[in-house]
Amino acid sequence: DLSWRPVTVRVGQAVETVGQAGKPKTITGFQTHTTPVLISSGERAELGTEEVLSVSSVLEGIVLVKDNPDYEAPETDEKK
Repeated sequence: DLSWRPVTVRVGQAVETVGQAGKPKTITGFQTHTTPVLISSGERAELGTEEVLSVSSVLEGIVLVKDNPDYEAPETDEKK
């Protein structure tokens, strides 16, 4: 099912992470947006939640996403 859906993404200044151990952040000074998003040169985007997974490893152009089968929505503790 190829249909458009709003997804939360973080857009910020690109940070070079070559040679860094672990899973370092690839952007800094980010702002959170809902798709569609335009990014300029020198900026990078990453998915804002674990709710969806990108089919490709690069968020460039049109990005195909799929539902994350391991995602569990956080429980809301509403008092009535």
